[in-house]
Amino acid sequence: MKRALFFALFLFAAITMVSAYDTTPFQLGIWPSNFQIVPEEINVSGLKINLPFGGNDYIQGVDLGIASTSIDTSALQVNILCNRAHENFSGLQFAILNQAGRSNGIILGGFNITDESVRGIEVGIVNSALECRGLQIGLINYTEIMTGLQIGLINVITESVVPVFPIINFCF
Repeated sequence: MKRALFFALFLFAAITMVSAYDTTPFQLGIWPSNFQIVPEEINVSGLKINLPFGGNDYIQGVDLGIASTSIDTSALQVNILCNRAHENFSGLQFAILNQAGRSNGIILGGFNITDESVRGIEVGIVNSALECRGLQIGLINYTEIMTGLQIGLINVITESVVPVFPIINFCF
């Protein structure tokens, strides 16, 4: 029992001391800023667990839980409700709602919203991006500029010869 208590205290002290630096290998987020092991301005390079919600400026590695927010993320990001990368996302995202400024990789979820460009694959009920280079698969797919393929019930490419087409739409 004493060994387990000593190990837990040692682990807590080690993780807390990491906050003196700019990167931590582990983050447990209950709510950003207030209830996290390290503050949100400390980068995570490793494992981030969000119960229910965590936020860090930069995340690399694995991000798991219920909801997560960041500025930039390069990770396997699996959260039940929401993944939000305000500027850049690279990797694999999975949630009911996925949002990013720009994304590179695979995005799986109910609603996938990218403010600027997608390079990769979006699979969801609704997929939306300003520019898409790759593949969108969903009930409703929307983009203004496309270099690739859309498969879904309603496919919209506003800057195309055929801006709206059911089942399949493409632009190269």
